[in-house]
Amino acid sequence: MKNIYLVLILALTIACQSKKEEIVTETAVKENVVELTKNQLDNSKIKIGSLTNTSLSSTIKVNGKITLAPNAMASVSMPLGGYIKNIKVMPGMVIGKGQILAVIEDQSYVQIQQDYLTTKQQLAYASKDFARQKELNSSQAVSEKNYQLAESEYAKQRITLKSLEEKLKLIHINPASLTSNTISKSVNIYAPISGMVTKIDVNIGKYVNATDMLFQIMDNQSMYAKINVFEKDAANLAIGQKIKVYTNTQPDVFYETKIEFVNKSYSDENAIEVYAKISNTTKKLIPGNYINAIIQFDNNNAYIVNNDAIVDFEDKKFVFVQDANKNSFSMQEVQIGIVTDKVSEIRNYEAFQNKKIVISDAYTLLMVLKNKEE
Repeated sequence: MKNIYLVLILALTIACQSKKEEIVTETAVKENVVELTKNQLDNSKIKIGSLTNTSLSSTIKVNGKITLAPNAMASVSMPLGGYIKNIKVMPGMVIGKGQILAVIEDQSYVQIQQDYLTTKQQLAYASKDFARQKELNSSQAVSEKNYQLAESEYAKQRITLKSLEEKLKLIHINPASLTSNTISKSVNIYAPISGMVTKIDVNIGKYVNATDMLFQIMDNQSMYAKINVFEKDAANLAIGQKIKVYTNTQPDVFYETKIEFVNKSYSDENAIEVYAKISNTTKKLIPGNYINAIIQFDNNNAYIVNNDAIVDFEDKKFVFVQDANKNSFSMQEVQIGIVTDKVSEIRNYEAFQNKKIVISDAYTLLMVLKNKEE
């Protein structure tokens, strides 16, 4: 009997809670509903319509600066230290990839070349000795130990020669053409890319270390417009969108390009970085120049509504949807895309298809809703 009472009490409790939840839900729903009398609706300027499917274009004006692709700027150093013997270029000079920038010399270069040629000879001897020991070992004419020593020496010399070969390449000496007659204490420093020499941080006679930057080269043929687009417009960005770039000093000269990269990480200024390559036909742009840009947004399948239909409430956008009761309207959130002077794109249009929407004087309903809540 006691168990029956407990079951009844539990059932009543659940029923009460369910009823409370229904009341709360119903109240929450009604909080976003405005109901007008027929006279109020007839005397208002409210108009009813629906979403329209059309092509939509808009532009925004943003700013940024001219920058270079990472592989269009080179800091030139020397992997091994030495003394600068000669400098072949000047700041502002346009050079080609592989052109000599300077000549550097040091006794260590001589030592590397000597070690390479010596090791090369030792490897030749070790190779012949290993082949001889291998043949003798197969006929058991020598001990296994002698054969293993010859094999180890041959492997060791191969490793040493390969290591020295890579060191020679670092200082731009071709191992294949190196002989005892071509050993030199001087080596050349070459340009790794084509472009303009923008910095020279050395002079004749200066000793430089491996970590020192000696020259800086910029390839101005790989310039990009780095543009800052703020959060409210970031959702509309897409690869391939057209951009017109211009400077304050030449506002009538436009560089037409398109978005190639979008960095979807917000900067400290709460902006998205957009990159568009510039074809600098006038040679007037310089990396670091501040620029203005006009980005064109297009959507050939946009669902739009008049701007008068959209209201701002608690940092969100809403429209009012007409309920089955013609005098009742529900406020529902919308996601906005492209915005023009007259209309706005509704991204979550699926929620509003085949529904009637207030397309003008929507703020009247918002005022009524706020007064009702108060």
